[in-house]
Amino acid sequence: MSDRRFIAAMDHSGGSTGGVLERYGQEYTEADKMEKVHAMRLRMVSSPDFNDSNIWGAILYQDTVTRGMVNVLDEKGIDTFLKIDSGCDEDGTLKQFPVKQMLEWATNGIGPKIYGTKMRSIVHGVGMIHPVLKQQFTLARTIWDYGLVPIIEPEVPIDHPIKAEVEDALMYHLQEFLDEYPGKCILKLTPPEVPNLYHNLTVFPNVERVVFLSGGYSTAEACNRLGLNDDVTASFSRALSEGLRYDLTDEEFNAKISSNIKQITEASK
Repeated sequence: MSDRRFIAAMDHSGGSTGGVLERYGQEYTEADKMEKVHAMRLRMVSSPDFNDSNIWGAILYQDTVTRGMVNVLDEKGIDTFLKIDSGCDEDGTLKQFPVKQMLEWATNGIGPKIYGTKMRSIVHGVGMIHPVLKQQFTLARTIWDYGLVPIIEPEVPIDHPIKAEVEDALMYHLQEFLDEYPGKCILKLTPPEVPNLYHNLTVFPNVERVVFLSGGYSTAEACNRLGLNDDVTASFSRALSEGLRYDLTDEEFNAKISSNIKQITEASK
């Protein structure tokens, strides 16, 4: 793959921010945790190797967008994707959220600096694949109508007891939905148990990219699984920030994130 640049997932919302800061080694309160996680993200984005030679886009939570991060990314030539969902219900489908209000805000309030959106669902079993994809692709049509490119993310948990079976069925249904989808999209998927299972998706004319999430894998394991697949890149979160600590010097911090970025780009092929 000629373009190995990846999408940095930096869209932790209120519910997951505490865990991010704990891994970062920084104390926080409910009152200041969003401010502190924003400072962490800004430190990452400001690192020299966090640039458009390595990174194509970054997924941000709305709070981070309102703090001016889009301008920092735009100056570096990195596209912004806005997380628009409000989490999942117990069955893995998306909770109700004001999609048109979010899209109006993204397109009218921020303008062309927002390239696309991201929505994450969880696939708990074969029987939930169709409901999850139907909801995702229905919303994707609306997002595309607003001039934004949706990232469609039907995540299969890495510890699913029949992960390979679920992934095989997911591949089948994704092709069905893509055949009927009129716009462009990006697919964000869990690295499959069978290498190159999703390769056929990379040649669909309405798929801009197929990217893999890290899903809780270590950086080394996520990159190893990524490297077993052709024509895909990454959209990592925890694997990108692994080893980053609040008390590192700027030199140490930049060296660590540079190492993570290098591993990720070298695994893409």
